[in-house]
Amino acid sequence: MGKDDFYGRDVLTSAESLQQDSPMKIAFLIAFLSVLVLSGCGPSRKAVPVETYSSPVEETVGGRPMYAPRNLIILYDPEVGKEPLEKAFSDYGAEVIYEYGMMNGFAIRIPEKADILKAMEYFRKVKGVLSVERDRITYLDDPIRPRPVDK
Repeated sequence: MGKDDFYGRDVLTSAESLQQDSPMKIAFLIAFLSVLVLSGCGPSRKAVPVETYSSPVEETVGGRPMYAPRNLIILYDPEVGKEPLEKAFSDYGAEVIYEYGMMNGFAIRIPEKADILKAMEYFRKVKGVLSVERDRITYLDDPIRPRPVDK
């Protein structure tokens, strides 16, 4: 019938195993695979342009800040390169906090007196910039909340 494994136990071949499976197990496997395949066939999500996002009215949750007050996360097109963005940082007086090499992006801190929304508008206009987002703070004891979207 089967083969012996390393320890001398009888092991079924895959064909023998399939013949011994009950119809209930096979029906469950077919149903599971159907759900798995069909779950990827739903309606596609519409891409939302960066310009439709705005700073939420609420800057705090439970008295704690939602965002680092002067930080932005900026991603750029690697084909354009980071040079236009680095020049814009210098011209704006922004400080680079971190460079995300694999993501083609930067975390920056804008000057103390600069308005965060105006800074976001400024950096969105730089050649090669793909996105400009606030640096969101996540607390370990808070549930994840969706980002508000303007309609």
